[in-house]
Parts: sequence; C-alpha cells; structure tokens
Amino acid sequence: MKRAFRVDLKKLILALATCGVLLTSINTLFASYQVHKNAFIKDTLHANQVYAAKLAQVTELFLQSVNSQLNVSAYHISKRLDDLPEVNRELERLLNQTNSFDSLVVVNPQGKIVAVKPDLNVLGKSISFAQLQKVKQQKPIVLDPFLSPAGNLMVSPTYPITSSEGEYMGFVAGGIYLQGKTILNRLLGRHHYEDGSYLYVVDGHSQILYHIDENRIGEKVYGNEVIEKVLEGHTGASEIVNSAGIQMIAGFAPIPMTGWGVVSQRPISSILNELGATHRTVIYSSIPFTLLILALILVVGIQIAKPLTLLAKQLATFNSKQTDATRIFAWYFEAANLKHTLLQSNRSVRRVIKALDTDRKTDKLTSLHNRLSLEHWLGNAIRGEVGLSVLAIDIDHFKSINDVYGHSAGDCVLKELAALMMCKARSDDFICRAGGEEFLMFLPNIVLGEAVCIAERLRKQVFEHTMPRGIKITVSIGVSHWQGGTTTIEQTIELADKALYRAKHTGRNRSCYIDSV
Repeated sequence: MKRAFRVDLKKLILALATCGVLLTSINTLFASYQVHKNAFIKDTLHANQVYAAKLAQVTELFLQSVNSQLNVSAYHISKRLDDLPEVNRELERLLNQTNSFDSLVVVNPQGKIVAVKPDLNVLGKSISFAQLQKVKQQKPIVLDPFLSPAGNLMVSPTYPITSSEGEYMGFVAGGIYLQGKTILNRLLGRHHYEDGSYLYVVDGHSQILYHIDENRIGEKVYGNEVIEKVLEGHTGASEIVNSAGIQMIAGFAPIPMTGWGVVSQRPISSILNELGATHRTVIYSSIPFTLLILALILVVGIQIAKPLTLLAKQLATFNSKQTDATRIFAWYFEAANLKHTLLQSNRSVRRVIKALDTDRKTDKLTSLHNRLSLEHWLGNAIRGEVGLSVLAIDIDHFKSINDVYGHSAGDCVLKELAALMMCKARSDDFICRAGGEEFLMFLPNIVLGEAVCIAERLRKQVFEHTMPRGIKITVSIGVSHWQGGTTTIEQTIELADKALYRAKHTGRNRSCYIDSV
C-alpha cells in the first residue's frame, strides 16, 4: 500500500508559525489601513465642514460690508435724489472707493433705473416684476441671480432709499458678476487645492453662484442631498457621489444673510492615494523586523520540535522494540509527559465510549431504558433463567392531553410518570419506554399475583397524583408472567399487550392480567 504523504512536526510548526506571523502582519496592516482610512475620512469630513463654515462666514462678512457701503450711499442719495449729477457722483465715488461692485444702479419705487455707473445701456429700463416684488419689502436683500442686459450673470445686493420722513424712494443696488475675474471669484477662488478639492456656492434655488468650472455657474443642481441640507440651514459633512459619479467628502454650511450655501469637497480617491503612500512606507519599514522575527521562529521552532520528533519516532517503533523515552532531552512539560498523556487519553476514550453506549441505550425524554437496552437486558434474563412478571403500561387518552395542553405538556407528563415509576421500583426492576405513551416494566422474581397487586398500586398512585400544570391522568396496565419453559419472553410481552388491550376496552383506568399459556 502506498504510504500517505505526511509532514513532520518541525516543518508543520515552522509553517504554522510563519503563516501566523505573515497573516498577523497582513491583518495588522489591513486593520491599520481601515482605521487610518476611517480616521482620514473623519478628519476630512470635519476639516471640510470647518472650512465650509469659515468660507460661509467670510462671505457673510463680505456681504455685510457691501451692505454697509450701500447703506452709506443710500443715505447720501436720499438727500439729493432729484439731483441726477449728484447721484451719479455718489455712485462713482462708491465704485472707485471699493472693488466690491462691478456696477451700481439707483432704481425708483416703480422699478425704473434712474442712475447707473459705469455707463451702461440700462438707463431708463425697468427691473423684472419678480425683483420689484422682492425689493418692495423695503429692507436690505440680495436679489436672486439674473442675466444683466450686457449678458453677464450677476447677483445684486440692494439697500432701500428712504427720506428723513421715512418715505420709500427706491433703492440702490450693486451688481456683482458671477463669471470672470470678479470680487466674489477672487474671494472664493484663492482656496482651490491641487488634490482635486474644490468648493462651490449655491443660492436658495439650488443655482450655482460660484464654481471652479465657470461653465457651471448659473446651472441648477437637482437631487443633491448636501445641497438640500445646506439650503435647509444645516451645517455638517457627509460622503456623497457628485454629478460626475466621483465619491467625495463634502462639508457644508449656510450663509444666513442670503440663504446661500457653501459646499467644500475633496475626492475620496485623493485621501486613499495619500493613505496608500503612507502605508507603503510602513510596509517597507516593517520588512526587516518581520524577517528577523521569522528567523527567530525558525531557530526556536527547531528546538521545540526536536524532542517531540524523537519521541514520535520511538513511539512509532514501540511494538517492535522497547525503547527508553527518558533518554530524550525533553525541556518542556508537554514532551516529557506525552507518553503518560497518551495512556490517560486511552482511559478517557474508554470512559467516553461507555458513556456513549449508555446514552445510546437511554430514552432521551424520560431517561428510562429504550428498546436497544431492553434487548440486551432480556438476553441476560433468558440466560439467567430467572422468572419475571411483565407490566405493559399505557396512558389513557394521551392524545387529548397533547391536543388540549400542547406537546410540551405531554412531554412533561411522560417524564413525571417515568419518575413516579422509578421512585416505586426496586433496584433490579427494569423499566423501559416502549414507544409514545407506552412503557414496559419487568419485575424479576415476582409471581403473577404479586405483579397484579403492584400494578394496582401503581395505577392508583397515578390516578391520585397531579401531573405538571395540574393535569390528571389514568393508566391502563396489562400483566403477564414468564417462568421459562416452552413460553418465550416475547410471547409473555405479547400476553401483557393483550391484557393491556383488554383493560383499554373494558373501561380504562384498570389492570388486567393473562396467565401464561
């Protein structure tokens, strides 16, 4: 016969130890990668949220500054609104004083433009009805983005002009272009990063006011959960997939003054690239130490395996040649006590086999003997030629117990009845569960008359006993006797079954017997 391939202990220990070190290193690196990935993403989420909040604050301050400038001009214009040259000089002063505006206009209460700087082809034209309705609130507001007559997409902060008596006289508005090298683009564009990070600003209608891609300015964005959250006034951060299908880390913050939202984004891929570079450095730096550990394992593994290998070789030749295992230098407990342990294990195996054999011959529910155990016991009884009586016991109307109380209650009744029979039995009596609610009780050296009395006592005890859950039961019992001779034990058991059948059909809750034939 071809000998099966076997690996020796030394190689096995070395292989397992090496695999353990390598797998542990891989697992450590993987776990470290995941932890650092989550930490990078968490830090980026926080950083983008803080950054978006900072940009929102800066934009808010810029708009407040613009509002203050318009407030001053509105005050001066209210004093000389009828003097158009003076109004134009005020607009020109404001335009030259600050680089916040690309244009300035004065609009009367009817929505007609009465002054403009620089000179544009909009003098005498009227603003849209929607814009007129919005400015009639007579408070500082920022008009929604619109296309100027010159074809420029722009937003326009406004400030109402009122007389000293509080009469509404129109408003002054500053135009801020959204495309090109404008003040807003200079304010926001300086924060663009080279790793794919960028930010954008949307108005209250999800329209893009600022974006690194100028072609997207004025575009409306739909179905973006970050934009929806920021326009609801929330500040936060989350992972999203942008309109180009790229996974991003986005932080967002609202601009309360205008209802706009600032979103700062960074591609997850840039984070993973940075993390990958870091981990490659970690791997390269850990290789020498890992090799040192493997070398140490090689030396120690050989020393561990050596006594076990010698002992295994001697045990393999144990039947053919007596050897002295004490000559092996066993420097640790396991090797020194291997032979003793094997002997102990053999005894343990025998105990387990015995326990398994007992378990095989025992009914799981009632802990009584089962049919297999019965066959073994009957064989011994026949060889001993000891006379015995047989009681065939059956619970009356057991099916109704299962139907009314459930099968768990029926199991409890079976176990309680088994315990009751065992309590009253002698040490040499044999009780087994024949199947379902049927039991067999064998009474060695008990004649038929005594057996009938025992059956009656048992029947009355069961009748008077209250089972679990308050259930009351009765039993029918058939009795027969075996004395040897020409009658077999199997025939005697059949006679007990017939006697039980008679007890069932003559009213139940009774004992009947049939003498041997």
